Amino acid sequence: MAYLVTYSRCLLCLFLLLCTAARPALAAPLIRDAEIEHTLHLYADPIFLANGLKPSAIKLFIVNDDALNAFVAGGANMFINTGLILSSPTPDMLIGVMAHETGHIAGGHLARGTEKLKNAELGTIFSYVLGAAAAAATGKPEAAAAVITGGHTTVARNFLAFTRSHEEAADQSAVNALDKLNISASGLMKVFELLRRHQREKIGKPDPYMLTHPLTSLRIEHIRNHVEKSSIPEGAYPQKFDSLHQRMIAKLYGFLQTPERTFFKYGQSDKSVPARIARAIAYYKMPDVNRAVAEMDSLLAEAPNDPFFHELKGQILFENNRPKEALASYRRAIELLPNAPLILVDLARVELAQQDVSLLASAVTHLEKANTLDNSNPTAWRQLATAYGKAGNQGMTSLALAEESLLLDDPRRANTNVEQALRLLRPGTPSYRRAQDVKIQALELKREKEDEKSTF
Repeated sequence: MAYLVTYSRCLLCLFLLLCTAARPALAAPLIRDAEIEHTLHLYADPIFLANGLKPSAIKLFIVNDDALNAFVAGGANMFINTGLILSSPTPDMLIGVMAHETGHIAGGHLARGTEKLKNAELGTIFSYVLGAAAAAATGKPEAAAAVITGGHTTVARNFLAFTRSHEEAADQSAVNALDKLNISASGLMKVFELLRRHQREKIGKPDPYMLTHPLTSLRIEHIRNHVEKSSIPEGAYPQKFDSLHQRMIAKLYGFLQTPERTFFKYGQSDKSVPARIARAIAYYKMPDVNRAVAEMDSLLAEAPNDPFFHELKGQILFENNRPKEALASYRRAIELLPNAPLILVDLARVELAQQDVSLLASAVTHLEKANTLDNSNPTAWRQLATAYGKAGNQGMTSLALAEESLLLDDPRRANTNVEQALRLLRPGTPSYRRAQDVKIQALELKREKEDEKSTF
C-alpha cells in the first residue's frame, strides 16, 4: 500500500511536469481588442493559407503575460503573449513566430504529443513496477528509489526529446512558409537572438537534453544559414505592416502601463499616430476624458474612415458616462467594419445602456450577428441574455446563459440553464434544437470533468 501511495503522488507530479513541457498553462488573462486581433490576422492568415489551413478555422488569442512566448493549444488555437508583441519592434519578428506556431498546427504535433504523453505515463508506471521489484529482491527501499528516479528521468528526457523534434520541424515549416510569401526568415532569427539573451540572463547554461526546445544557439545557426542562402533580401516583409505594428504596440502599451510611463515613452512633442493613440488611452485611464477625446478627434480629423479610431473614441466616451456620444462613435465604427464581432458586442452594450426600449431589437440583432461570426466570446452571450431578458424572452435568456456557461467551463450551470430553456422554448424550433445540442455538450463536459477527477 505504501508503494501505491508514493506512486500516485509521484505520477501526478510527472504528469504535471510533462503537461507543462508539452504546452504552457494558460493562467494569465486574455486580452480582446478588435484592432490588435485584426492586425495579427493580417500577419497570420497568409501563413495559414501557405500551410494549407483555413484562416477561419484558427483562433488567435492575446495573453496578458510579460514572458517572450507564443504557443498553440487545444487544437487550432494560437496564443501570443503581450510580452512578445511589445518586445518585437518590427512586424517580421511576430510573423516569424506565428509561422513557427503554425508549423505545429499543420504538423499535427498537439495530437501526437498527447499520445506521447500517454506513453510517458506508461513508462513511469513501468519504472515504479521495477522499483517495487528491486525493493522486494534486496530488502532495501533505497534500491527502489534509485530505479524509480532513473526511470522517471529517462521517461522525461524521452518525452522532451520528442517535443524538441517538433520544434525543429516547426522551425523548418516556418522558413518554408515564409519563403512562399517572399518574407525573410531574419525576423524569426531576431526573436531567437532575443530569447538567447533572456536565457543567459535568467537561467545561465541549460541542460540541452532537458529542454522542450532545441538550444537557441543551434536554432539561430539553422535560421541564419537559411537567410544567407535565400534569394529573399534579409529583412524583407510587407512594409504596409509597419504602421499597423506601431499602432498595436502603442495601444497595448497605453492600456498595460501607467499613464506616467506612457507619457514618458510617447511625449507631447511626438505627433505620430501611435503616440496620439497611446496618449489618448493614458488620458482615458487618468481619467481626463476631454483630453482623451481631443487626441482621438485629432486622429479622426486625419482619418475619418478609420473604424478603430471611432471604436476607441466610443470606448473612452462610454466608460466615462457619455453613452449617447459613445453610441454615435460605435455606430460609425460598425458602418465602416460591419463584420467585426467585438465591435458589434460593444455597440449592443452601449445600446442596452441607453434605457431606450426602441434600441432593444437592434441590440439583439447586433449580438446575434456577433455570435454567428464568433461564438466563443462569453461576454457576447451574457449581453445577449441581458437583451433577451429585457425583451421578456426567458427561454432565449436561459439558452444564452447556457451557452455562456459552456464557454466558462461550468457544466452544472449550463445544464440548469438549458433545462429551463427546454421547458420554455417551443419544440421543433431552431432554438429548441440548439438547446438540445447544448444539453448534450453540457453532459459531455460534465463527464470529462469527472474523468479528470478520477485520473488524479
